[in-house]
Amino acid sequence: MEWKTLAASATAERLPVLEDLFWRTGAVSVTVVDGEENPIFEPGPGEIPLWDNVTATGLYEDAIDVAQIRDEMKQAGFELLFIESLGDRIWEREWLNRFKPMLFGDRLWVCPTEYEVEEPNAVVVSLDPGLAFGTGTHATTKMCLEWLDRHLKPDSLVMDFGSGSGILGIAALMLGAEKVVAVDNDPQALQASNENARRNGVEARLETCLPSDLEEQEFDVVLANILAQPLIDLSGQLINLMKPEADLVLSGILQSQSDWVKKAYSLQFESELSFDGWVCLHARQV
Repeated sequence: MEWKTLAASATAERLPVLEDLFWRTGAVSVTVVDGEENPIFEPGPGEIPLWDNVTATGLYEDAIDVAQIRDEMKQAGFELLFIESLGDRIWEREWLNRFKPMLFGDRLWVCPTEYEVEEPNAVVVSLDPGLAFGTGTHATTKMCLEWLDRHLKPDSLVMDFGSGSGILGIAALMLGAEKVVAVDNDPQALQASNENARRNGVEARLETCLPSDLEEQEFDVVLANILAQPLIDLSGQLINLMKPEADLVLSGILQSQSDWVKKAYSLQFESELSFDGWVCLHARQV
């Protein structure tokens, strides 16, 4: 089957109107990208950020009435930017062109479910992109995964604060953690964490909850891959979650914010990883 894509621009406030127009006129998918090359870095827990101005593209079967859709756009205050004809392809697999198996550290792999990793001693996390943040491609997630690969001790109790897709907690379980508690203030993130845990066969050792439902307990490893200000605000709570001699791994921090975050914690930081303008801090409880 042949396909057509139609694109239009919108402000963030008017995007829902444009998306509804695409769906109402028969689009089989809608894609939204930045309209002005303004990067959005890793969002905080529960946040679904959006650019001020976007370009939205609807994918349609080839036989659609383009003139009618153009007229509806005009009546709604949108301008058709371009029309593109496309050959047949399996659209639900298109993301595989961009998301390939990735190695973190020496043996930890994250890959889509369509792929297999045949490396000896590989520890493989199967993960498909979804709504919740976290497939390992962002620098902050990459550094946390590499720390887990190289430093996580077997049978550890792990806290994943701001879990997103659950990638860090699931990786910890695949690497031998006894149990992981994944905390996020977005119910969709918790749902994604549970679904991804089931996909990897570790759901029995993963517990998910909202921050308000977190019970008092202590962990061998506390992970928090969020942003600098929430890390500062949560410093007391995160320290209280640590057992004696526990490890604390903080990420989501720009290099310019590193000292700012360290000052909020009454701990001695032992190491600092840096990649692509971001840092990952490691401290140990004494």
